[in-house]
Amino acid sequence: MRPLKYQITKLFLCYEKKEFNFVALQFYKIIKQQTMKRIVLFLIVTIIISVACKRVERKSDVNIKVGVFDKNGDSPWCIIDAMEALKIDKAISCEVVRASQIMTDDILKFDILLFPGGGGRSETRSLGEQGIKRVQHLVKSNGMGVIGICAGAYIMSSTPNYPNLGLIDYKAINIEHDHRGHGLARFSLNEAGKKIYPELKSQDILFCQYYEGPVLVPAKEKNTTVSLATMLSDVHTVKGTPANMTNNKPFIVTDSVGKGRVAAFVGHPECTPGMRWLIPRMARWITRNKFAEYPKSVVRPDFYQREILFDSINQHLQNKYLRMLSGSKNEKIEGIKGVVKLACWSGKKWIPGMLRDNDTHVRVAASKALVLLERTDAIPDLSIAVQEESNSESKTKMQQNLDLLTRMLGKSRK
Repeated sequence: MRPLKYQITKLFLCYEKKEFNFVALQFYKIIKQQTMKRIVLFLIVTIIISVACKRVERKSDVNIKVGVFDKNGDSPWCIIDAMEALKIDKAISCEVVRASQIMTDDILKFDILLFPGGGGRSETRSLGEQGIKRVQHLVKSNGMGVIGICAGAYIMSSTPNYPNLGLIDYKAINIEHDHRGHGLARFSLNEAGKKIYPELKSQDILFCQYYEGPVLVPAKEKNTTVSLATMLSDVHTVKGTPANMTNNKPFIVTDSVGKGRVAAFVGHPECTPGMRWLIPRMARWITRNKFAEYPKSVVRPDFYQREILFDSINQHLQNKYLRMLSGSKNEKIEGIKGVVKLACWSGKKWIPGMLRDNDTHVRVAASKALVLLERTDAIPDLSIAVQEESNSESKTKMQQNLDLLTRMLGKSRK
């Protein structure tokens, strides 16, 4: 007769494999062969492990549904960037939603609404007054979450004389100088921010794309909105915009509104290499789910290590790299590297086309750049480029880069 320990182990192996017919047979053998005392002990252990298994199973069955707002097709890159960032997390599924859907019960299948960058006024105009009230109700009464990025942060604010959702106790100021500039901005997390992003607890200075996001200040004395991070960069590269406006202002804020949770990002982590994972992590915080661990290929806070604001010098350098993409083989490769190094905002639009260059070395350089920039939206482009590549050495390198890029998607990882 086999020992009880062996029989229990075999039973649970069958249970894990969902071979329930063998589970029943093994259970019968245990009852037939063991004493009543051992059977009682076995049943107690079975119940405890079964409950534990169910708890683990519930955690692994997390499914967060995010609707990314599209105001009738505008700002397509901001929408793409947000959706690709969300896809880092295998538990998150996302799709585009329109204002008309928000007004119907179709929106109830989503856990979070995400308002991407673009134009704050145009997004709220697309929602309309009834749409704004509907979103407020969904958050306060239904517990739906909301994430706002850049323009989305504008519409989440409580700014006077500006159409908004009023979901955070901050207002935007100096809107008349909204066209103030852009670039890779410095920011720092406080202790509250490090609780949501513990991977960054040892980082004093971080970097993130910024493109004319709101300058936020408290809207009232009793402010329940929590600031997680502070912007350190003073962005005023456009002539006529005031200095000392963006620095020392909130960069990421969160709040609990009724039954729901909300978060607003002044910058654009969703398109910043190494920082895109901040968006799916926030989605887990908003839905009160356990934080998932993301691969090192996307958690790269050290990828950029300096502030890069697009003043006249950097604008000239960016234009130089853009021109080089139409030059000789060596110029093209140098241009591709320059676009990555300079954190060019429009690099996401320029690089995929280089996969179809006539020179195989340029195609390889483009595939590597896509990995560095984490452009998972270009996976279809790179897949075709690998299929069509005639140079065997280049094909191998491009396939390796395709594999690296694909593994950034959560659903591609086990």
